[in-house]
Amino acid sequence: MHDNNKNVRRLLDVAANLIEVADTGHAECVDENCVGLFGLAKDCGYRIRAEAEREFAAHLARPQKRFN
Repeated sequence: MHDNNKNVRRLLDVAANLIEVADTGHAECVDENCVGLFGLAKDCGYRIRAEAEREFAAHLARPQKRFN
């Protein structure tokens, strides 16, 4: 059976990595441009995560097609 959430799970991993890098980068910022960049990265990570979680749940709620 095909795993409909395989790529959605990959996006969840990407989002988690993006948030982690943004947190680390923000802690090490030396100027306001860095703050903005890492803030943007963190926001994108959270938005990607939220959409991927919604899509994951939608896939689980759909009836599975069976081919015989």
